[in-house]
Amino acid sequence: MTEPLVSASRDERPQRRTQILTGAVGHLVEYFDWSAYSFLAIYFSRQFFPGGADSVVPLLATFGVFAVGFLVRPVGGVLMGRLADRFGRRPVLAGGVALMGLGSLLIGLAPTYQQVGLLAPVILTVARLIQGLSTGGELSTATAFLVESAPADRRGTYGSITNVSSSLGKVLCLLAITLLVRSVGAGAMADWAWRVPFLIGAVLAVVAWWIRRSADETLEPARERPAANPYREILTDHRGAFWRALVLASVTAAVFYTWSTYVPTWAILTAGLDKADAVTISAIAFVVYGLVQIPLGRLSDRIGRKPLMYAFLVAGAVCTVPLFLTISAEPAVVLAVQSTGMAITALMMACLGTALAEMFPAHIRVLGTGTAFALATAVFGGTVPAIGTALHGKGLDLAFPIYLVVLQLVALPVVRRCGETAHAPLPD
Repeated sequence: MTEPLVSASRDERPQRRTQILTGAVGHLVEYFDWSAYSFLAIYFSRQFFPGGADSVVPLLATFGVFAVGFLVRPVGGVLMGRLADRFGRRPVLAGGVALMGLGSLLIGLAPTYQQVGLLAPVILTVARLIQGLSTGGELSTATAFLVESAPADRRGTYGSITNVSSSLGKVLCLLAITLLVRSVGAGAMADWAWRVPFLIGAVLAVVAWWIRRSADETLEPARERPAANPYREILTDHRGAFWRALVLASVTAAVFYTWSTYVPTWAILTAGLDKADAVTISAIAFVVYGLVQIPLGRLSDRIGRKPLMYAFLVAGAVCTVPLFLTISAEPAVVLAVQSTGMAITALMMACLGTALAEMFPAHIRVLGTGTAFALATAVFGGTVPAIGTALHGKGLDLAFPIYLVVLQLVALPVVRRCGETAHAPLPD
């Protein structure tokens, strides 16, 4: 039987720049592919779900499938986390990006409802389930890979790279969509051109798979046999850490997916923002978000993770409702609102992945963090578009930002109970 793995000594971790490239490129492709669905839903929803020209039912149904993809993420987090802790980070990272590419290929080639009827949304759902499995373990595995490759005083900096690469992946996806919209027009975009980013993503996944399979493993065989049941160990010996990780990941997922992907759709629904402008605005907001990640990660290495967490929760609780009330059909206003929301979210995202990785020992690190991330994202992140759209449909627009504020207030005492991990040794 293959022995579990633990972190190798830092003297044995070669070519850190290569390790950074390995983690970053694959993560970029993962989020290029994953984000294409939410950015393009406004265009292809009627291809898979019937509905009148003024009906929000097709969009709501499409976001329902979006949520289904998130619901399977806990399965991916548990499965990939267990494999990454047992067999190493590298094979799981390579296999995960291959699954993501397969899901993108299926969506890009899927027949429409008019062509095959109910089989069309079934294919869409299966593809999204495959992508959800991939994404479920991606962030925790990539973060562990980078944190374990980092010097002791740069773990936050290395961990923040995943957010830079995911932001870049989303920006590139948005730029591709923008170019398509400008080139072929909204009509052609809704007819056939929405498929192009998915097919590009499938090709990029092949490239990322090749890069990842050649990476250096950050782990070596354990000298001692760990607990026979890692799930029980997480829920007994590390129960407090797991529940704190779950709460922090939950509020962060809800806020992140609100500002990163749903605010442009919200502006279209509630204020009449032009669809093409919404794509451009999101691209710029992600650039802002990506630019501040590494400086904030480095700051967390110096002053600790908890000050950034507090800043995120307090700023979010104070600013979320006013920002939503400011949204209008004016592109400059929406850009300012989304960029501000993304900058606030960056305070938490720059340090959260590293902080959670620092809570767990190596032999359960990816399983513990991956399960927390995936459950949180499934329940609170993936449901954001459906909740927001449903509340808007009932005329309860103000209830949505209030919901986000409540989540942030609930998380404040949880941060207080967290120990500061920035200057402690990485538990092996």
